Amino acid sequence: MASNNTSILWFRRDLRLQDNPALDWVCENSETVLPVYIHSDEEHWPMGGASRWWLHHSLQQLEKQLQAAGLKLHVFKGDSQQVLQSLIAQTEATDLVFNKLYEPAICLRDSVLTKKLDHSVAVHAFDSGLFTVPGEVLNNQQLPYRVFTPFYKKIRPMLDMQSERQFDVQQSTRGASLKTLKPVELDGNDDLSTLDLLDENSWHDKLSSYWQPGEQNTAALVEAFIDNALDDYQVGRDIPSRDATSMLSAHLHFGEITPQRIYAAIWPILQGQHSASAMNSAEVFIKQLLWREFAHHVLWHFPHTAERPMNTRYKHSFWRFDEKEFSRWTRGETGVPIVDAGMKQLWETGWMHNRVRMIVSSFLTKNLGIHWIYGARWFWDTLVDADLANNTMGWQWVAGCGVDAAPYYRVFNPLRQAQRFDQNNQYIDRWVPEHIELDYPQPMVDLASSRDEALSRYKLNISS
Repeated sequence: MASNNTSILWFRRDLRLQDNPALDWVCENSETVLPVYIHSDEEHWPMGGASRWWLHHSLQQLEKQLQAAGLKLHVFKGDSQQVLQSLIAQTEATDLVFNKLYEPAICLRDSVLTKKLDHSVAVHAFDSGLFTVPGEVLNNQQLPYRVFTPFYKKIRPMLDMQSERQFDVQQSTRGASLKTLKPVELDGNDDLSTLDLLDENSWHDKLSSYWQPGEQNTAALVEAFIDNALDDYQVGRDIPSRDATSMLSAHLHFGEITPQRIYAAIWPILQGQHSASAMNSAEVFIKQLLWREFAHHVLWHFPHTAERPMNTRYKHSFWRFDEKEFSRWTRGETGVPIVDAGMKQLWETGWMHNRVRMIVSSFLTKNLGIHWIYGARWFWDTLVDADLANNTMGWQWVAGCGVDAAPYYRVFNPLRQAQRFDQNNQYIDRWVPEHIELDYPQPMVDLASSRDEALSRYKLNISS
């Protein structure tokens, strides 16, 4: 069935054709290719509902791209090692090619899998999806960074040094070379519907009004962000009523675009080809990309933080849980308008503005005293851009128990935050127009006294 040099191209969270080192290797070294995607939730953190919706539609787009080149994406559900072993036997494949992921469970899975398969196939794994490889950026004591600013100062010059050599990817295309590859024909039903990514009820249908998953739209998003929002990003990114952010987080998580490709698009601005304000805003945006980078490095070094705090002082007994209070928070019925607006935006769109993410997280963990892990799991299920590293570090940052955490005495006052960043109530009016009605509930807790209680708890925990 197979010709010489038959590769299994294993797509994971690299659902793109551009700037894809595994695909590049296949195009340069193979005659025949079998593109596959394996859904294996049991091997890592199971995806939430919103992420599964995104994945389904992103895979649909990848299918179309491959079909245009005469290839078929074969999808499977089950144990990755067993699926791959079966495919290697069926196709007499010579090579297994994929891009690495760095989440702890996936790293362990890939290590075991590679050892099991290396006797029957040549394995080629490439670094992709981050600027740098976790474990390679260390401080002067050869230890992992725990604070963002020194990490940023260490890694930022690397981007400039690599700019001409590594980031010249905007013009790359694999369309022509893909068409020279021969497809592998397989029997059996491997339609995308067999993955069961979409829930039986239709709650997720509304997401298509807000998002277009897939690589095909990413270049336009980057261009629109640069043209319409980047110049004022330094200020506009904090105003939740504005369309002032890149909206690329889900595309980055699923590997529909790489940070290198975004950096390449912004590079001319960083070199002074635009206004000073645009240059400053571009640098602020690069910091956001590197905060994402930092989160992945931290999770790689400290895998336990996905479920346990970095700071062991904040063990489970430090927190409380009240099911009714938590439920009101998830439904956006706290009586605090900007908190309710954020939670309703999340439920409707599968996304929440970053400034508001911090506000609702602070309210849950500090005003209500509820364990950050419950909020993190809710975000995991409802965010289209749910990312284990970013979600974990973001929640621990707000809760004050992670690396580079917000100091314990920083309790976001949601009313002041609204006055500062939503002065005309445009954001609140959009998502909770009922906040001006007489029957709109009072805040479920007194903001001042709950803040004082939080400060007392944190102080006591530190001194004990």
